[in-house]
Amino acid sequence: MFVVYYLIAMCVFSGVNACLLSCFYRRPLNSYFTAFFFSIVLADFGHLFLALSTTIEGAIVANKVCYLGSCFLPLLLFLLICRLCSYNIPRLVSLLLFAYSTLVFALSCTVGFSDVFYESVRYVVLNGYGSYMPTYGPGHILWNVLLYFYAVANIVLIILAEKQKRNVSYKTLIAIAALAFVSIALFVVARYMENDTLLMPLIYLIDELVLLYICALVKMHDVMNSVLESLEAENTSAYLAFSPKGLYLGCNDIATKFFPELLECRVDHILPRTMELSRLFRKGMNQLHGASEDRVYRFSHKDRYFKAVMRNVLQNKKSQIILFRIEDETSIQRYIERLDANNTELASLIKNNKDQIRVFQNQMLVGMAEMVNSKDGFTGAHLRRTKNVVCFLVDKMQNDPNLSYSKEFYEDMIAAAPMHDIGKIAIDDNVLCKPGKFTEEEFAEMKTHAEKGAVIIKNLLSNLQGDFFVEIAKNMAGSHHERWDGSGYPYGLKGENIPLEARVMAIADVYDALVSKRCYKDAFSFEEAYNIIDSSMGKHFDPSLKKYFDQSRAELEAYYKKECAAENAEGA
Repeated sequence: MFVVYYLIAMCVFSGVNACLLSCFYRRPLNSYFTAFFFSIVLADFGHLFLALSTTIEGAIVANKVCYLGSCFLPLLLFLLICRLCSYNIPRLVSLLLFAYSTLVFALSCTVGFSDVFYESVRYVVLNGYGSYMPTYGPGHILWNVLLYFYAVANIVLIILAEKQKRNVSYKTLIAIAALAFVSIALFVVARYMENDTLLMPLIYLIDELVLLYICALVKMHDVMNSVLESLEAENTSAYLAFSPKGLYLGCNDIATKFFPELLECRVDHILPRTMELSRLFRKGMNQLHGASEDRVYRFSHKDRYFKAVMRNVLQNKKSQIILFRIEDETSIQRYIERLDANNTELASLIKNNKDQIRVFQNQMLVGMAEMVNSKDGFTGAHLRRTKNVVCFLVDKMQNDPNLSYSKEFYEDMIAAAPMHDIGKIAIDDNVLCKPGKFTEEEFAEMKTHAEKGAVIIKNLLSNLQGDFFVEIAKNMAGSHHERWDGSGYPYGLKGENIPLEARVMAIADVYDALVSKRCYKDAFSFEEAYNIIDSSMGKHFDPSLKKYFDQSRAELEAYYKKECAAENAEGA
């Protein structure tokens, strides 16, 4: 009875291993692994039935069950090794190998009716369990050829995989080699002892354990399958498929949650025309008809809103299907509806607060200008004057019908002008306030104020002002020392690559510097200042701005005369 319990245990172990495999690994290798494991289950049950047999007829039937499982095991193991070592076996070769295994099994089925496979067979009892003693016929040599062929083929595959450095881990390769060599060695021992009933189930158990280990290794190294499993777990989209004729081909679980009525629909049939979904999906398929690219189709169903991405998909390189990928957009749509409901009130609020925001903005900019003024004696005044120069130039630009810039652009240019030198707040006081000529190192540091100014504006205003204003202010601060001919700093921009607001700021900056007294120079006369700027058009300055500068000349001179008088009055 010990032998019977042993064989029952082997059957249970093989069945449990097969179930573990089906739960553990669900991807392309599963077909070979599953077939191999369930073939072992059949072979183990054949050995159990043989041990329990009491007649020659029962022993012959049990032997046929053994062959049903074992005839295909060498083939399946060979195909497994090919797949694991990334060898592609041609379909015709696979069919021929399968046909050969089928032929061997068919010959085993002739036992009891013909002497082709077994010339004779008699029932015996060994150590209390049923068995048989065969005399092999000429057909049995095909079984031996099958075994030895796959033994040699597996060894050759493993050696080639190692030499060609196939895309298989060394741990997997070693496990495969151990599986092949141990199986062959134990099989030879079993044939020598003529006790297949006891040894073969043990060989099968060892094979299963090694294959489960290999399966774990393959799963660990199978990145693509890991990605697919991760995507499948995180997927929140419904998928439905239809044939070009509108036949319903199936869907995933999420689709049945979105549309429970699909559970009542039959595959390979057109959705019932009385069903609202039928109308909705037909409308989507009509939009996709004849299209070479994806189409987006939005629809509502039972108070919910959905977005469908539709595409034509080739299946098996022949037939074509229409695939719907559907996402639930109900929460987004509800949010949009709430936004629309509040849109009028929001627009009114923005309109009422716009002037207040502009006042706050101007006050903040003047305050920042005063911060710079506290570091040197003239920069703050320079910022306020250059804003007025920009205002004169912008006024002439606004009257030019050939320019199509927005009112917001002109207003933001004027508002941002005082910030063009804000970077000087980051310059060392010893350099910024030096009365004499700069050394090369000092001048290099001084030139960084433009780039630093752009960074300060971005960091300071990004959360307080709109992106449009921040961009204009950054450009005026960072590029007002660029030159039309590309010789300026800090970026060496040239021509129209320099933002327009920076080109306007450059004229205002230089003009104020020329007509204002500095610690290192006296003020130039208005005539001298005009001639210097006029001669620099096309070199330092944008020549297209010359006409606006000329039109502003009288106003500029009047403004600076007034400023000079005010300063003299304060000094007195």
